[in-house]
Amino acid sequence: KQWYQRRVRGNKRVLKYSDMLVETGLSSSRDLEQVIIQSIQHNVLDCKIDEANEQVFVNQISGYNVTAEQQDYLLDSLAKWSESCRTITESMQADVNNATCKLKTNVKETVEFQKAVEAAKASVKKEKPHREASSAKSRKRLA
Repeated sequence: KQWYQRRVRGNKRVLKYSDMLVETGLSSSRDLEQVIIQSIQHNVLDCKIDEANEQVFVNQISGYNVTAEQQDYLLDSLAKWSESCRTITESMQADVNNATCKLKTNVKETVEFQKAVEAAKASVKKEKPHREASSAKSRKRLA
């Protein structure tokens, strides 16, 4: 919108795809057309698309009347917000990676602990008949 407003101020209501691709950073005419169509559907743009000559005839653009200074402020604010979101996302991904690593470690430790418990149970079962015999002998001596 900002780019368009600069162009319209120069009394240029015809926008070339090539210029819009450069300004928007989009890579194909198809992507640009999709953005333009979405803008039309959302009542942001009133325009005609000339696909054959790859240009757009703009009748009107809707939106708030924002000064150039306000646009710069908004753009700066959005850039900061975007950077903040990126930082938070990276931090969250690091937390997820750490939690996944800890979970894997805990699962391994749990499996090892369960094996140790089973081994201890098996050992107790083997010793149980021996213990019962020796405790019976101890009772006889005491009696």
